[in-house]
Amino acid sequence: MKNFLIVARSFSDLHEEYIGIITDYIKSKGGMCILDLATCPDSSEAEVTVDDNIECIITVGGDGTVVRVAQNVTNRKIPIVGLNCGHLGYLCDMTVDNVIHCLDQLLSDNYKIDERMMLEGECSSDSNNKFRALNDIVVASEAAGLYVLNLTVKVNGIQLYCHNCDGLIVSTPTGSTAYNLSANGPIVSPHADCIILTPINPHTLNSRSIILSSNDEVEVSISARHEEDNAKANVIYDGTLRQVLLNEDTLKIYRSKTTSHMVMLENVNFLERIRARMQEI
Repeated sequence: MKNFLIVARSFSDLHEEYIGIITDYIKSKGGMCILDLATCPDSSEAEVTVDDNIECIITVGGDGTVVRVAQNVTNRKIPIVGLNCGHLGYLCDMTVDNVIHCLDQLLSDNYKIDERMMLEGECSSDSNNKFRALNDIVVASEAAGLYVLNLTVKVNGIQLYCHNCDGLIVSTPTGSTAYNLSANGPIVSPHADCIILTPINPHTLNSRSIILSSNDEVEVSISARHEEDNAKANVIYDGTLRQVLLNEDTLKIYRSKTTSHMVMLENVNFLERIRARMQEI
């Protein structure tokens, strides 16, 4: 591949330095780069529209930048590779130490494409708007720890549980190392075919994460704990607030027909990467 789109969430000194390194190196090898700084802030809902001649998106930042691009690329199944300038970087194959080596691999077509499943959600009160997530869809109280949700979860129409909690994380295998991990959910290989349910601070002694088939449909609803109360929860897609779930609304979550395509450059086993990242924390 020779034609690249570079996407960055911000233009810090470190980002600017490596955007320059990437751009200069690709151009020196006869390639082409377009720079996009406008579509990846956390608050952005802007679509990342990719020109027909672009063969790969290089993100500069961290996992959040990769996720935001995966959310918002709509017109092509374009492969994404991340340069990690952040902290953990589970989704980023490029680092500040190996960037030139990785660019050589891209330019010489020495890579693999890893297809990742995504989730899609729709609210009964706003069924015309559907949103996708690469990592997770989270139903959360507006003020976690202060306002507890009475949350009911059904799978394929059958009630799974109903309990008081701060919320629920519905995660893809890719997202198992994100918020799900912080909530003591299981680490799952990104190549697994499943959906992970992890409650957030449940007020019960016997609540556990549950791993479902990727073909299952999850329904989440909330109700007021007291008659005089109005139940309300935020629905957050990959860290971005997209919807509000009200009393007796239903949120449906299911596997999206859209997938993300990640460029795999380093021949590193998933468990080896997890071990290395955990040691860096």
